[in-house]
Amino acid sequence: MPNTWWSRILLKDWAMRVSAIFVGIFLYQFLIWIMKEDGLWLPETVSFVTWTIVLTTATYCIPKIKDGWRAFLQFVLIIWFHGLSMGYHWVAVQITTWKEALRFIGQNAGQLEPYIWFSLGAWIIYLFAMWSIQSRFRIVVLIFVSILFFAVRDSFSMIFLWPQVAMIMLCGFLLLIVRHFSQLKKKAPDVWETISDYPSSFTVPILILIGVITLAGIFAPTVNPILTDPYTAWKVSRGESVPLLGKGVSIATSTADASSGYSRDDSRLGGGFRFDYTPVMTVESTKRTYFRGETRSMYNGKGWELGPTEKRLPAYRVNLNPLPLDPRFDVSQLKTQEVTQSVVMDRDETFPVLFGGYAIQKIVEINQGENPFQRIIWTPRQSELRFTGRTNYPKDYSIVVQEPILEEDLLRQTQQDFTNKPEWAEYLQVPVDLPERVKQLALDITKSATNPYDKAKLIEKYLSEHYPYTNTPDETKGKSKDFVDRFLFEVKQGYCDYYSTAMAVLTRSLGLPTRWVKGYSSGASSIADDIRDQGILSQLGATIDLDGAGTYTVRNSDAHSWVEVYFEGFGWISFEPTSGFALPNVFPEAAPVVEDVPTDTETTTVPEETTEAASFTWLWLTLSGVVVAALLSVAVFFILRSEAWHNWRARRKQLQVVNFNQKIIVEFEKMLRACRRRGYTRYEFETVREATTRWSTQSKWMKKELDALIELFERAKYSQLALSEVEYQQANQLIVRVREQIK
Repeated sequence: MPNTWWSRILLKDWAMRVSAIFVGIFLYQFLIWIMKEDGLWLPETVSFVTWTIVLTTATYCIPKIKDGWRAFLQFVLIIWFHGLSMGYHWVAVQITTWKEALRFIGQNAGQLEPYIWFSLGAWIIYLFAMWSIQSRFRIVVLIFVSILFFAVRDSFSMIFLWPQVAMIMLCGFLLLIVRHFSQLKKKAPDVWETISDYPSSFTVPILILIGVITLAGIFAPTVNPILTDPYTAWKVSRGESVPLLGKGVSIATSTADASSGYSRDDSRLGGGFRFDYTPVMTVESTKRTYFRGETRSMYNGKGWELGPTEKRLPAYRVNLNPLPLDPRFDVSQLKTQEVTQSVVMDRDETFPVLFGGYAIQKIVEINQGENPFQRIIWTPRQSELRFTGRTNYPKDYSIVVQEPILEEDLLRQTQQDFTNKPEWAEYLQVPVDLPERVKQLALDITKSATNPYDKAKLIEKYLSEHYPYTNTPDETKGKSKDFVDRFLFEVKQGYCDYYSTAMAVLTRSLGLPTRWVKGYSSGASSIADDIRDQGILSQLGATIDLDGAGTYTVRNSDAHSWVEVYFEGFGWISFEPTSGFALPNVFPEAAPVVEDVPTDTETTTVPEETTEAASFTWLWLTLSGVVVAALLSVAVFFILRSEAWHNWRARRKQLQVVNFNQKIIVEFEKMLRACRRRGYTRYEFETVREATTRWSTQSKWMKKELDALIELFERAKYSQLALSEVEYQQANQLIVRVREQIK
């Protein structure tokens, strides 16, 4: 083995350094989970905590440093990094009173808010994990609890955490291996010396085993689960749908192995898909909306196509003026809310349309004015901004949207009949061979409704509550040739294409003009920037408007389809029948309740002193937390440096000293049982020495080993002296040779 000074420093406490790296990777899996949870933490919070883990791990690579000093160094590094990243600047305050002193500390220490609390919490968790890995039992508990957490969260949400489970298991098993070898070095230095001289004897088999398992996992075919998870089975047994928790879903083709994304061909729907979370676009919007793409009106029994009328629709060139409306659609009673949206495409991909909330009123800017409006046309009938080029899709564009305000009382008053109007035939079309049971189901669902709007709402509710969502529907159950009939009565599960197509056909069978829409659901939004200034409590999200202004990241997994139904006087109104989804609709604001106020009542104002007191209270709480954390750190440091702590640790080590006498006795008794099974019996009236002497007479080749072994056994059992590890190893070797000779 190398014996240079640097190698001695490097190999000293090697187990702690390696374990610290694995602990850092272990804890980072929880950060990955937090990043997958929409809006749980701010991106800055994740970044600060990540660097806290990195810095803490790095300190364990510094050799020859006491635990107390290492903890102090970690605390200082965390504070320094936060000050550097948050632009800390010194605030000078003339201190003459306690209040000014507190203000001085608050204005300086308060600049690290609120991220410092998350980082200190992560640091404490890291130290707890490092304490946990000192025991094999605690490592196993840590692995089990972590896997249980990720498994439950994966099962009861639409985020995928199995890669994190795999990494947790890998890190946990590696921690067990490191602990095993570190204990082997302490308890059997001779064996460790041999292993150190020939490291390839055990590292090569381990690496080969890991490689084989990894390759098998990569190239093994995907197998769908045989059993339904208990939660889904329980919900389905109660006739309830399994909620999707707001997760986006794609439009999939009939290829069962397809990935999620915006579909180009919808003529044949069905099959399954895999979720693809690649970002498509980032949208800065004054309100959360769906992002509408294209519409289809012709249902062919298997999917959607452009109808003959849609292929001949008039189109208009786009400019800065408001986009023209189709005079055929009556929107005289519709009220709208203006929404502005700025779209930045994250992928170099060409789409057939530009996406935006419904309905787009005008384009404000394209490519920051460099490429205004070329190759973009507007079709009023479908409310689509079509892109006619094959390349150079706009990198960014800004639009104004007029989003409908749903006045449901007025919508319920609409009583139109389109059945005998040829110009509406394309929106009422259903296949001539549509099974009668589909039409009958529509009548049964809506028998209690007295107006078209309630009929559409009842169908929307029925589909979302009676059919469970899945991205891998079992289509082997389907026998019908019609896609909708197969979904409603045979497969009875599916994703957005199944729900939206079913609602479109059901509403059309009742005489309601309907069109099928595809685009993207809202995507994920981070918390508004101005909420950060409110401190830690803003992380709880109690006052956050989830449908409000924000920046939304839209991914392939957010590709979606839904339905629009026409109501005279209001135009096309969107409906969302897919289980677990909800449209971010706008409703009229409730009229404020006017209360009678006595004329002699004066207006109550909040004194300025009260506001200052509240600010001072929050400052005091923040300061107290920082002071308490600092005092605890100092107290822990001095405790770890105290003589009482070292004496306690010494007593603990003495209690943990291996009793080699007892181990020799245990191993010897195991050998006696093995001898008995091979015919070397010890009689009741014989001592152990008498029995081994008799065996030596019968089998003279064992005499040397048995004599030496019985002497060690008697010394271990009857002597007051403690035997050494070397003697224990000697006894082990003698027992092995005896066992070999009695076979």
